[in-house]
Amino acid sequence: MKKILLIAALVGTCTATQAKILAFGIKAGVNAPSLKTNLNLLDEAKAERGLGFHAGVFGQVNIPIIGLGVQPELLYLNQSISYVDKDGKTDSKGASYLDIPINITWGIDFKVVRPFIALTPYMRYSFSDIKTWVNSTGASSLEQKLNKFDYGLGVGAGIDLFSKFQLMGRYSWGLSDLVKDYNYKVRSFTVSLGYIF
Repeated sequence: MKKILLIAALVGTCTATQAKILAFGIKAGVNAPSLKTNLNLLDEAKAERGLGFHAGVFGQVNIPIIGLGVQPELLYLNQSISYVDKDGKTDSKGASYLDIPINITWGIDFKVVRPFIALTPYMRYSFSDIKTWVNSTGASSLEQKLNKFDYGLGVGAGIDLFSKFQLMGRYSWGLSDLVKDYNYKVRSFTVSLGYIF
């Protein structure tokens, strides 16, 4: 009888540990992108912070003893940036992406809550076939298509609650140019809420 109870306890412990090590979830949130460039944009036009959303699925692989974790995600991402020219005219450009961030996390598990910090390399593929102004000087106006691929790096922090809910914020730096041969890069702040199965 003691052996049976001991085996049952070990199986239960292993199952609970496995549930903490490997998990899956869904998430959604908002993102606020902005454009950074060292070039003159639209004859002194101003790029304003836009607003977008994201939604998708993720997986979690956690190592409880040392607090490390990896959380790959597969998201649909929509974001837009508005330009206001010197005459006050607004032009908004938006794009949709398949977003693949990989969160490398470190945190302390307090059973009920697990606060963590994250380093997040990511890559994106755009579904959109849109153009944006890259130069506008009198008769030499020029539009160019957005690059399909984008990649970058983010840093963030978050918290897992009751091993069921995740709240996370992240700031990301785009490392690729938004359009070919022009130094336009996207920066973005995102906030998301996830549910862990």
